Amino acid sequence: MNRVFFAMAALVLAGAAGAAAAPDTKQVNGQGCVKPGVEASCLVVQDAGSGKLYNLLIKGAKPTVGTGIEFTGVPFSGMTQCMQGTPVQVSNWTRKDSIKCTKDKVRSVQ
Repeated sequence: MNRVFFAMAALVLAGAAGAAAAPDTKQVNGQGCVKPGVEASCLVVQDAGSGKLYNLLIKGAKPTVGTGIEFTGVPFSGMTQCMQGTPVQVSNWTRKDSIKCTKDKVRSVQ
């Protein structure tokens, strides 16, 4: 009887842990200047509208540091090596020449 109880409890706990690890699928949109992260190969963007810092996780071609971009993605719920900003798995990014990147600020030209 105890074995059955513990087996059932283990299944319930395993299911709950799997449900808690499900990624948030809410879409994230942002734009700003690409900057290097504090860790090697990390890219971050401080959104020009909200001021929120995003850690960009990009598969494939990556934007160049100092480039203005607009991006879309979903929050990433796992661990990353970058340790700064909200991690976002980027599904699409586009260079935006209207975003002028300088050392300290982003200026949008309309």
